[in-house]
Amino acid sequence: MEFKGIKHIDSGNFIHRYDIQYETRDHKEKIYEIVSRDPDITSLEELSDWSSKTVCIIGLSRNHNRILLNREYQMAIGDWVYNFPSGLIDKGETPTEAAKRELMEETGLHFVKRIVRLKSSFNSIGLSNESTSCVIAIVDGDIQGSDSSFEEIQGVWLSKNDVKELLKTAKMSARAQLFCFLWVYGDLSLDRFYEEQEDFGKGNLR
Repeated sequence: MEFKGIKHIDSGNFIHRYDIQYETRDHKEKIYEIVSRDPDITSLEELSDWSSKTVCIIGLSRNHNRILLNREYQMAIGDWVYNFPSGLIDKGETPTEAAKRELMEETGLHFVKRIVRLKSSFNSIGLSNESTSCVIAIVDGDIQGSDSSFEEIQGVWLSKNDVKELLKTAKMSARAQLFCFLWVYGDLSLDRFYEEQEDFGKGNLR
């Protein structure tokens, strides 16, 4: 598949739609539609930019026996979903700095210690080029609801038994569902990252 060009089609307040032109290996034209937060993509390099635009906070209690999830109303599906706290990375912020800010804004909790920051990954690769950096951290404090009337979010602490029930019955984001499944049934071996301080992220952004 050969990239031939990209055309901006339309813009909303927050997202922008593009048509990407490709040539198949048998020399046929293929137009692929995507949406992006970037208002001005003009090249393949900009389209495939891997730097994180958003951050996701995977919060654990100090002894790792509880996990933090947000129960939030998602307007895109018109229903409540369990998800990790997340949001946009502001200009000049590192992913970890954005994680601390978003955690406080959405839950009122404090970011105690980062365990590891994962390399950027794509949120919905068949639909958008948006990428996210996941920050796994110890968080603590008293949960407070978001004070914004434009979003309905309530943070909740959950035990492994609680999460087992959620996995059977609740709507969840794909990322939250996968991590929670591994947290309950797998061996994540998170403790070793305290000693190694390994960072999978691009550069050493903390």
